Amino acid sequence: MKRFVLALFCFSLVVSAEKRPLTHADYDGWRHIQNQKLSDDGRFLAYALFPQEGDGQLVVRNLATGKEFRETIGQLPPPPPPNPAASEEGPAPVRGIQLAFLRDSKTVVFSGFPSRAAVDEAKRKKTKPADAPKNDLCVMDLASGKVARMAKVKSFQVPAKGDGFVAYLHEGGGDLVLRNVVSGAERRFPGAVEYALTKDAQVLAFADAAGVYAVAVGKEDAPKAVLSAKAKYAKLTWDEAQKELAFAGAGKLYLWQRDGSGDAVAVSMPGADLVVSDKGAVTFSKDGQRVFFGYAAKAKAAVKDETPAEDRASVDLWHWKDEHIQPMQKVQATMERNRTYRAVYHVADKKLVPLADAAMAELSTSGEGRYSMGGDDREYRPLWEYDERYADSYVIDNLTGERKLVAKKHRGRTTWSPDGKYAIFFDGKDWNTVSVPDGKLTNLTAKATVKFWSEEHDSPGSPQAYGLGGWTKDGKTVLLYDHFDVWQMAADGAWAKNVTQGVGRRDRLMLRYVRLDADPDDKGIDPAKPLLLRAEHEDTRDSGFYRVSLVGNGAPRKLTMAAKNLANPIKAKNADVLVLPVSSFKDAPDLYVTDGSFASLKKITDSNPQQKDILWGSAELVHYKNTDGAKLSGILYKPENFDPKKKYPLLVYIYERLTQGLHTYVEPRPSHSINVAYYVSNGYLILEPDIAYKIGYPGQSALNCVLPAVQAVVDQGFVNENAIGIQGHSWGGYQIAYMITQTNRFKAVAAGAPVANMISAYDGIRWGPGIPRQFQYERTQSRIGGTLWEYPMRYIENSPIFMADRVKTPVMMIHNDADDAVPWYQGIEFYLGLRRLGKEVYLFTYNGEPHGLRRRPNQKDYTVRLQQYFDYYLRDAAKPDWMARGIPYLEKPGVVVAGPDSEPQQ
Repeated sequence: MKRFVLALFCFSLVVSAEKRPLTHADYDGWRHIQNQKLSDDGRFLAYALFPQEGDGQLVVRNLATGKEFRETIGQLPPPPPPNPAASEEGPAPVRGIQLAFLRDSKTVVFSGFPSRAAVDEAKRKKTKPADAPKNDLCVMDLASGKVARMAKVKSFQVPAKGDGFVAYLHEGGGDLVLRNVVSGAERRFPGAVEYALTKDAQVLAFADAAGVYAVAVGKEDAPKAVLSAKAKYAKLTWDEAQKELAFAGAGKLYLWQRDGSGDAVAVSMPGADLVVSDKGAVTFSKDGQRVFFGYAAKAKAAVKDETPAEDRASVDLWHWKDEHIQPMQKVQATMERNRTYRAVYHVADKKLVPLADAAMAELSTSGEGRYSMGGDDREYRPLWEYDERYADSYVIDNLTGERKLVAKKHRGRTTWSPDGKYAIFFDGKDWNTVSVPDGKLTNLTAKATVKFWSEEHDSPGSPQAYGLGGWTKDGKTVLLYDHFDVWQMAADGAWAKNVTQGVGRRDRLMLRYVRLDADPDDKGIDPAKPLLLRAEHEDTRDSGFYRVSLVGNGAPRKLTMAAKNLANPIKAKNADVLVLPVSSFKDAPDLYVTDGSFASLKKITDSNPQQKDILWGSAELVHYKNTDGAKLSGILYKPENFDPKKKYPLLVYIYERLTQGLHTYVEPRPSHSINVAYYVSNGYLILEPDIAYKIGYPGQSALNCVLPAVQAVVDQGFVNENAIGIQGHSWGGYQIAYMITQTNRFKAVAAGAPVANMISAYDGIRWGPGIPRQFQYERTQSRIGGTLWEYPMRYIENSPIFMADRVKTPVMMIHNDADDAVPWYQGIEFYLGLRRLGKEVYLFTYNGEPHGLRRRPNQKDYTVRLQQYFDYYLRDAAKPDWMARGIPYLEKPGVVVAGPDSEPQQ
């Protein structure tokens, strides 16, 4: 009996220790860390910990004792609408809480979102947006962990260089509140709409509909009227020394001295047709002697058209000489209506100078505010549609407004030196400085023996720079990067120095400067202090940190390296305490604490403890040559319980070059593309090959790289050659659509938002920004390298639609009807062509969704269908009902079905 009990006990231990595969139900509870901050003294770390769905927590950890306080902070809101200017494959905007320690490291202040339960209840009741749950403000005492919560808070401010107080504004025209974080005492100022707390926490300025006021913090004195007049006041801003307040209102700029020596001084624009705008930012120069603000033309009274709407013509004229086509004008209409131009007011001279105007709408001003640089792009605006963006660059004298031409048809933005004596820009090949005010151009890199532009660039447009590390504090030198090393170059071109002594190139390490200065007012690199460099190995993608000095000629010293992704750290302002995320494919990006020596890294978070019970996988590099003989690499992901004697289904995911993600953690989550963690956990091999391109032949380039990569994995003997699939989205989707017209290597493919017809796509529109797609084919990703009329055969030969009759592979597509990057009709063209030819094809269109899925229910739906599709073809799973019979429109969820004698159904 005892032996039986012991055997049963041992068996139960084995069963309990067994891991399981990921399921789609695991996504919601998977958590991620964000907004990590250190207190100035380095004793406390605070961060937000959010699941994909459900309420998150604010965690505050005492790094010395390990004690933690946790406070519920609600559920992350859904992502905002897509940004028309964003890249089609760029990540969704980051959502997160606001978080700040007070300077004395005794209090942490943070925002919170409504709970999931409250949001769900509001949805159920169809609550109006004005009455929907609002954000909270939380104030935590770091000694006790006690939290005071304030409801319906729109925004808050904490003093950067003061203690004891926080100011916050309620939602919907509520009170402005000044709170003593120690005693909890509050002063309320009803009706306030704008406010600005000084950095030293001594004065709070605020505006309501009747005027602008200032009140001494910590005293019971009544607010002092800075200005008493009914108007809309905005952009309350203190200067660097916190002695002067500037704000806009009633079409004027106002200045007020904190010492109360006088009333607010009004500054007006010259002429009756121009006004100071309450929309443009108000900023001071670093010395406080200049105030920059926005101005605009005085609004004209609207003329109401009394013609009934049904009797009016509604028409757009697409004129051949328009600077921008109508859709682009429409996208930019709101911005243009609200556009402001920069002007400056010189405080000592009492002189106002308009700087920007319609000819030069954008400019960049040096920190000391004496000069600006701007660009006149009017001559080159039509080129946006098929070329790059250019401008004629000018140095502007902010005292007189005089403009001096320094560069014709220049591309790229300028970066100012801290002293404002130089600006630097990259011209597509070299780095150039502009000496101010004489406008002298100096090419810093033309004579270098290494390249400062991306050597892997393989599209027709100008390559990107490897990057700029920053200026030294004195403004005399700047740090620039080649592929591997860091260079220090004199701004006047007199000398150049390889700071890292060629160690990066010798050891194939990409070395990059890491800024650890916690003070945002500290604008430059201190050349007397050693530099921290992040290192990443070009071949293995191992990463770590080195240290080097700008003084002398010493080689960089290795601090730590690991076969992981060591991200840039944050540092406590007044202590040698650093915190950084560390991750790999199988290790979530948890936080580690160390010091400046990096002698030890101590893990201090465990964001997803449930992962220990789940089958995961491993990531390794595979090497191959494309058909042109070029050496390339790819990432091969294997299941955790991988057995080289077995045969596995293989899924290929493609875009362009992907091996830089070798040590990237793949969070299990629904999406419009395969989730590597899910598929590997469920017994698939995943291959992500790098692709190198030949201009003019993008489709063939992909084929010439992907097939050899697949073969390199097959040759290892553990792939089921009858179970190879491929998936990609956007550019990846196009390449898949092309490849299946050339090869039958794949058992099933899933192509997301593919371009099928380069001819119609060339003259199509990217509806997000409203811009023609011609630039993409002539200059960027699609890599044709010229117009349709220069290379008609290239457009045809790279278009899957013209070879659709060759397709023998089942095709699953997703292309949404609100796609803002690749026009929906491209997916429709390919679907209709394949359908007409009797090919097996499925097209999913999620209504109202842009280029990628944003709504989580849609993400979950497509994720399951994608898995069902590949499981059917690559693992002999049962055929899902939607593949067998489709989804008839009348059976679509939400469609009302009603007959003459029946009740409506949902």
